[in-house]
Amino acid sequence: MTTAPAAVTVGACQGCGACLLTCPTHAIRPTPGGLTVRADRCTGCLECLEICPVDAIRVTGAGGAPPAGHPDPRGER
Repeated sequence: MTTAPAAVTVGACQGCGACLLTCPTHAIRPTPGGLTVRADRCTGCLECLEICPVDAIRVTGAGGAPPAGHPDPRGER
């Protein structure tokens, strides 16, 4: 099973839908338990990370770093 470059932290998500509307590949989908990021659609653009008003999106790359070729939009390392 492949892990998506980003994931939604269920307890932090407020359900505003900003990430759903922002995702260019429609990789973020509602589920009964909250939201999920589909690895088969997520390109790692991290637009969801930038738009989330409550920081409920986390990077799931190696060591919490953005996927290769994608700088952290928040400037964090």
